[in-house]
Amino acid sequence: MCRKYGSYLFLCITKPLVTRYNLLPVNYRIDMKKTFIAITAIFGINLLSAFNSIAAPAKFYGTDYSGVYACKGSNAKVGDYELTITFSLNKANSSGNIGNYDLSVQTENPTAYKGQAIVKGSDMALTIKFIDGNKHTYSTGLAKFKRIYIEERRFSYMSEYYESDANANASADKPGNFGSEVCVQKPSNTSSPS
Repeated sequence: MCRKYGSYLFLCITKPLVTRYNLLPVNYRIDMKKTFIAITAIFGINLLSAFNSIAAPAKFYGTDYSGVYACKGSNAKVGDYELTITFSLNKANSSGNIGNYDLSVQTENPTAYKGQAIVKGSDMALTIKFIDGNKHTYSTGLAKFKRIYIEERRFSYMSEYYESDANANASADKPGNFGSEVCVQKPSNTSSPS
């Protein structure tokens, strides 16, 4: 494409330079502006959608495993034991299929047990803090929920856990403890006596 500038100057421009110096036909420039505006609008809508999803997390739609569970467990230090764990769904901090739970543990001894769990689908990770006087021990476990007694909508899980003695005892002779528990949800007493 060649153009005459003034009386003596002819300028021949190749196609890449045509777009670089904005020497395109008017119709082509208008189409480019429309395309740019459309791309900008689409990008802006996507950006707003991303901000909205960050600002307002999805409502929790996963399975609610809240309830009281009777557990039987065994570990190297204590041997066989029984305990009760209560799971309470923290709805304010749960979204999508990820449920966050506060939990408390009741045993025969006076030790206080509190913890938290996160469940994605049926897979759970949990941490429990044992407080016995000035001694604090943490237990970290993994578990998988299974449905039992489908007509009553109850659940069970098997947990594998590890307890470190590093926080309470710096001795390398006491490397910690590990064990497993099988827990079954107790039936809820929703029916009132007639």
